[in-house]
Amino acid sequence: MEDDMHSAAFSRRGLLTGAAGLALGLAVAPSTAARASAGRLRLPAPTGSYDIGTVALRLVDRGRRDPWWQTKHDRELMVTLWYPAKGGAATTVWMQPKELAHYRITVTKNLLQTAKQMELGEVDIDLSKVRFPLTHARSSAPVRPSSSRPYPVVLYSPGAGESRWLGTTLVEDLASRGYVVVAIDHTYDAGAVQFPGGRVETVRPGLDENGAYSVMKVRIADTKFVLDQLIANRSLPKGLAGSLDLDRIGMFGHSLGGSTAAQAMANDSRIKAGINLDGHVVPTVSVDPSKTTPEQAAELVGEVATKIGKRPFLIFSSNGKGPEELGVLMSGFWNKLRGERHYLSIVGTTHASYTDVKSIIHQLAAMKVIPEALTQTVGTISAERAAAAERAYIAAFFDRHLRGGDGRLLNGPSEKYPDVRFFQ
Repeated sequence: MEDDMHSAAFSRRGLLTGAAGLALGLAVAPSTAARASAGRLRLPAPTGSYDIGTVALRLVDRGRRDPWWQTKHDRELMVTLWYPAKGGAATTVWMQPKELAHYRITVTKNLLQTAKQMELGEVDIDLSKVRFPLTHARSSAPVRPSSSRPYPVVLYSPGAGESRWLGTTLVEDLASRGYVVVAIDHTYDAGAVQFPGGRVETVRPGLDENGAYSVMKVRIADTKFVLDQLIANRSLPKGLAGSLDLDRIGMFGHSLGGSTAAQAMANDSRIKAGINLDGHVVPTVSVDPSKTTPEQAAELVGEVATKIGKRPFLIFSSNGKGPEELGVLMSGFWNKLRGERHYLSIVGTTHASYTDVKSIIHQLAAMKVIPEALTQTVGTISAERAAAAERAYIAAFFDRHLRGGDGRLLNGPSEKYPDVRFFQ
């Protein structure tokens, strides 16, 4: 069984399908009937005490050629900063208009494919009139001065084919608790990225036959460049530059973004703590799965853990699964971690339970935009319970390792979050 999992995971399809098929695995939303009647999809409200501001930045790495271009072209990224704020304008949109238009099409195709696989008969799904969520953040709001030292910084990386906006539920919550969170879109890896002026760059095919490995190298370089820009105070709006504590940096991500957090941490000592949300760990070497034994694969990902050293790392998996159940691309990494480590899994979750789609699908069903049967794909735990547990443990981890908090929630199972399993 493990050999089969190892081979599937090492294939490009196996590594990328879970994230690219994100819209197939949507999860349950709280208070669906009430929210549906309001006429707009909604995301869970942040739980921290701070109001939130947000600003999007275009960053250009003039020292690096974009590998997706055949001609010379500087690598270009969009990032969004979320931060504690005071006042500000109206809350911002969840995605930019052209990104959202692309997302509607992608989600519609995936939901129709799922309905066909479930043999639901003729299904008509039209998301063209659905009003997608607003965020809880205010555009370019003034930064709220910290009462002590500047705010810790946490980077966020989305999964393969995903947008940085799909992590808003978790990103906003951290910002409301007193962090500056920098969400990164990996251009041409992300589904669609809208740049200033309205230009949109969509996902492109993998860079070679071993796309996951070459893409990971690009993601590591993207992360390093973003950190370099933050430290150089380039492109930061007035008030933000002095509000970032760049001696206290963490990173987390979903799916391939979780692997990115591990690899970026292994390659950059500035990142002090990392979290992987339901993603395998991908090496940065090209591997032929037909010629690679599970032991060799475990050694490759174990090298990532070795490079992380004694820095702390947390792993979340879905549906109560432990590291050995996920095969060598997880167990090989987990077994070599030598710093403070935590492996948690939420029973009843799916892969997409760590993204915003978990708070959307039941609202769509309540609006009768999609068949109720499609909610069967989301697992058994409610979005309220899943989001509450995810937010609490992510915050406890970063509080402990970036703020010196006790993080007592990490010490063992909690009656408040009974769906969370601990593994040693």
